[in-house]
Amino acid sequence: MIKVLSSSNKIYCSVDFIVMILLFALIPVQAGQLSLQIDNDGFFASDGNYTNGLFMAWESKPLLNYHQNPTSNMPSLFQWQHGMRLPVNKNHSAWGVKISQRMWTPSDIGIVGSQSNDRPYVGLFELESHTSDYSANFSQKNWLALGIIGPKSRAGKVQTKVHDVTGSKTPQGWEYQVQEQVTAQFYYEVDSLFYRNKKYSGPKYQRSYFTNSQWEVSGFSHLALGNLNTQASLGLLLRWGTRLADTFGRLSSHTGHLGNLTQSSNGGHLITFARLGLGYRFTDLSIEGSVPYESLIEIQHKQAKASLGVTLALGDFAFTWSINTYTRAYQSDIKPWHSYGSITLSCAL
Repeated sequence: MIKVLSSSNKIYCSVDFIVMILLFALIPVQAGQLSLQIDNDGFFASDGNYTNGLFMAWESKPLLNYHQNPTSNMPSLFQWQHGMRLPVNKNHSAWGVKISQRMWTPSDIGIVGSQSNDRPYVGLFELESHTSDYSANFSQKNWLALGIIGPKSRAGKVQTKVHDVTGSKTPQGWEYQVQEQVTAQFYYEVDSLFYRNKKYSGPKYQRSYFTNSQWEVSGFSHLALGNLNTQASLGLLLRWGTRLADTFGRLSSHTGHLGNLTQSSNGGHLITFARLGLGYRFTDLSIEGSVPYESLIEIQHKQAKASLGVTLALGDFAFTWSINTYTRAYQSDIKPWHSYGSITLSCAL
């Protein structure tokens, strides 16, 4: 018996098909790095607010800028996007794509019915492109993202299935999620080095891992424009480890982004990092989006976020782990802070 798909399922399957075609068409024979990232607040025995994120991303090998025209290796769309940047010196450029699914829920997902005083259920599915410029002390990155928020993101079905398998509490309110809407976003980020100490240069037999390491302090600014959210933020990043100059700018405050770590330096490296950012959020569709009930919550405009993590790269593989804490997203939230863990596995292709 042939099962007839509903129109919504047809649309969603078509989106999946188009995304896969784009990914395979855009990733050329120059290989690059493939990364899989998982965000989840279950690391802190919590289940609410930003509760889960799944990201699959690819970034090209470094395109060396001593070539006459490094961007000629980019597809036309990415050459145009790469032009949306500051005209500053850089060692090399890169480009990449990402697909993701994110979800937000109220603090108590066991309540049956709508929750006017808590944040709504929100699911988001996105396809994103980016271009990057890197050097030892300056980097800039921009992203263009197209997505869909609402039932077609399939976030509700994913969370319900996962919770059934793991024996976790079943979410009861996805029928009251933020209603369907197409999202379009532009993001831009700049990283600038403030200080990096010199590496130990004594006899090799006196060197150890710790004496051959460095530490640095850099600043970053990040801008988000679009109907999903509009926000401006800035902050500081402290890193300690090896090959800091080779990997500068690969970490980002942009959700789900991790630059090419496996092919940016010769040999492995170990880096620990701490990031602190302050920002102002003008709009947020996950808070202010249309819902099938009267919502009484209001956006919290002033924002802060802190991250602590470690990155280990060995040969063609890299592992990044971090814990992330951020302030409340809406004014009536009884918790001043929320946290989630993040794990990223990367491999060179």
